[in-house]
Amino acid sequence: MDENRCEQPMVSVIVPVYNGEKHLRRCIDSVFGNDFDDFEILLLNDGSSDTSGDIIAEYERERPETVRAFSHGNMGVARTRNKGIDLARGKHILFLDQDDWFDKGYIRAFYDAIEESGSDVVVGGYKRPDASGRVVLSRLLSGKGYYQYITAAAWGKIHRGAFLKENGIEFFDNNIGEDVVFSTREAILSDRFSFIPYVGYNWYLNKESVSETDYKGFRDEVKLFAFLEKLGGLGYRDKALEEYFIVKSALYYLMHSGRTSAPERYKEVYAEIMGWIEARYPGFANNRFLNRGLPGESFKVRLAIRILMIVHRCGMAGVFAKMYCKGMEVQGG
Repeated sequence: MDENRCEQPMVSVIVPVYNGEKHLRRCIDSVFGNDFDDFEILLLNDGSSDTSGDIIAEYERERPETVRAFSHGNMGVARTRNKGIDLARGKHILFLDQDDWFDKGYIRAFYDAIEESGSDVVVGGYKRPDASGRVVLSRLLSGKGYYQYITAAAWGKIHRGAFLKENGIEFFDNNIGEDVVFSTREAILSDRFSFIPYVGYNWYLNKESVSETDYKGFRDEVKLFAFLEKLGGLGYRDKALEEYFIVKSALYYLMHSGRTSAPERYKEVYAEIMGWIEARYPGFANNRFLNRGLPGESFKVRLAIRILMIVHRCGMAGVFAKMYCKGMEVQGG
């Protein structure tokens, strides 16, 4: 690899890699299979202990003009992506996770959209194929209301590189909410945010991935309050929007991790989280977005939040926990 290359490609594709040998070739090949050739791909090996490093080296040897390979000790996906942003030479940046892949027209569609609109960010949709190739979910935002805040992931979007770097927009180095902080800060700062009616990102439904296996049941190591503190300090122009995302994130955590917890444990965690929120956002229960829904959110999300807010106002968290939680009570000795 020639570290002295000075040409600026139009697009940088950032791929963080950690023990991704099983699906990494599919991921990388999908980039080279695109009908767009003015790009670089940054493969950042985050201390993998499998053959990922060998796979990366192979692509670097075969395509030295396009592949830029980097390796470092394990420091997590947030810091690895941040390193990728710093190293990216492209005018625009795309993120791709090692399990996922692009459709053939993905880079071209997003590149044309951001060039034509002059936007800082262009957001599209995504789909979720499973191991059999069946698409179990396909989602496209409406492009209306507060759509720029809805998709927390950094992928399924194209980002103007200078916009990210000049504003110091980074992923939050935490074990929960890394992408949410990045995407929310980006949405707050940009007045040039565009929508493209295109679904070309394949978010693989990998049952073995961290996102599918971690944080089911409440765990002491999850740094929820560090995430909420960070999320609340991003500089929102509307206090009601800040309240909404704090409460929404807390409710999501309660629903996602609480499903496999015991009801009594759910009530304990619920009381701790809601107490934290009430101390910082008194009167949040009257928030207009929590009550009427955030324009741009799906009906399913708006309905879930509405129901959970009714549960909160009525003091029925214990009743809800008994119906919702599937975990077993821990018997005292």
